[in-house]
Amino acid sequence: MSQKTEQFNQLLKRPDIDQAVATYDEMYVKLRNQLTAIVPALTWRQTDDMSGSGCGNEFAAVNAGLRADDAVERGLPNWVAAGKIPDEQWSAVQAAVDTTLRAYGFDSGPIVVKNQPGDHYVTFRAPDGSEVTFGSAVNTGLTVRTGCHLTAEAKRRGTPAEPPTY
Repeated sequence: MSQKTEQFNQLLKRPDIDQAVATYDEMYVKLRNQLTAIVPALTWRQTDDMSGSGCGNEFAAVNAGLRADDAVERGLPNWVAAGKIPDEQWSAVQAAVDTTLRAYGFDSGPIVVKNQPGDHYVTFRAPDGSEVTFGSAVNTGLTVRTGCHLTAEAKRRGTPAEPPTY
């Protein structure tokens, strides 16, 4: 079996990118509602649009030689709330975020990047390469990046695309 077919078959076991984005959108809503319930002063706003790219080296063979990528990653829109989470509430907030994310497969637990008074930043990872970042300093922010998933079209097709002939 070719590397392209092996990688494609591995991605077939995952939801397609549209399904993954819908699931993470749902997760995003739960997280924001949960955070606002703990810290009512947080008012969230979306700061950018979704972005995307072909997958990195782990699944590079799937897209090799294709005009359009079959295997893609997405960066969901970032969400920011003006103001920071008070230090005395950070542990409770981080624990709530961890609990919610574990229900969505982010089983790494919080990976602490920064934990200083008034400045907190953690990441959470899922086995498929998805990542959530959450931090609070001057403002509070949430970002989500999916792991690699097939497009809905590629998943429906069920086999790797043939490279174009010229």
